[in-house]
Amino acid sequence: MTDTVAVSGTGVSADRFAALRTAVDTALAPPAPAPPARAHRLRRLAGVPWWFEFVLLYGLYEFYSSIRNGVTWEARTTAYDTAAAILSFEDSLWLSWERPLNEWTAGSDVLSAVMALHYASFHLYLTPVVLIWLYRRRRAHYRLASTVWVATTFLALVGFYLFPTAPPRLMPAAEGFVDVMRATSSWGWWSTSGSPGPDMVSNQFAAMPSLHCAWAAWCGIVVFALVRRTWVRVLAVLYPLVTFVSVMATGNHYLLDVVAGLAVLAFAAAVVFLGARQIRDRRAPAVPA
Repeated sequence: MTDTVAVSGTGVSADRFAALRTAVDTALAPPAPAPPARAHRLRRLAGVPWWFEFVLLYGLYEFYSSIRNGVTWEARTTAYDTAAAILSFEDSLWLSWERPLNEWTAGSDVLSAVMALHYASFHLYLTPVVLIWLYRRRRAHYRLASTVWVATTFLALVGFYLFPTAPPRLMPAAEGFVDVMRATSSWGWWSTSGSPGPDMVSNQFAAMPSLHCAWAAWCGIVVFALVRRTWVRVLAVLYPLVTFVSVMATGNHYLLDVVAGLAVLAFAAAVVFLGARQIRDRRAPAVPA
């Protein structure tokens, strides 16, 4: 049986009275505030077209090339001194793995060709492929992952500027290194100088840290974390490992360059993830006590 209340002498059910009151309160309530302009801009930024991302990444690479090429041959004295110090340190701890790897590779024409091809190609082609795949297929993770990549590249530029380092292949013959890239340049597209790219866009002394290894590790971690197919995840693990070997086997990097590249990636990731967490916590609504 429905209860009734007296309203102006008329019997009105309690349910109808409650509904009427709710309607009146809703009509008199102030309008919801419009979203902040900054939030609107962030949503627009998240939906930028693919071509804008391509232009942005291309511009970053051009910036990377211009900064890297700022360390010219005039810095060769510092570069060779740094390289000698690295080799001395590694030799004292039996960590100069680049020596046996380079000797082993140079002793086989087939192995030299494979390592040179890997060093000259995957670094420049696979990384953009992973970035495009992230943008098209894993959009929710793209912004964070690409920011880590950008931060890693920027920090590597700082390393190239502060620590010009001659690679093993440019060290005096007494050190025993073979320039595998130069030895295989007759059939490859890389120059006879042994540089992995054209001489006009390559800095011979940009060895510390190894951006090859940092980018390869970034690709491997991203693909491993976001793909569930077992064979793809296996390739994601193998790719950076093969890159670590190839950069030393071809005489382009020391073991410390590899370690420094991974350290730069780890530091960049830590800063980006910490920053993203701080932003997320600030945007989260306050929970009433």
